[in-house]
Amino acid sequence: MTTTIVTAAGITCGGCANAVKKAVSALPGVAAVAVEVSEKRVTVTHDDRVSRSAVADALKKAGFQPA
Repeated sequence: MTTTIVTAAGITCGGCANAVKKAVSALPGVAAVAVEVSEKRVTVTHDDRVSRSAVADALKKAGFQPA
């Protein structure tokens, strides 16, 4: 498993964290998603089917701006 960490503007509350978890968890190969609201940090544990750009695309589709 690999861990990818992405920051995303717009994560401001628990509801945002849940939306991020739902969007990123839907990617095939994702094992776990953790969101730190105060840091706007998304930590994704995944296999080699998931790329950083796929995580970023999922965040964008959920309404957040990855950095």
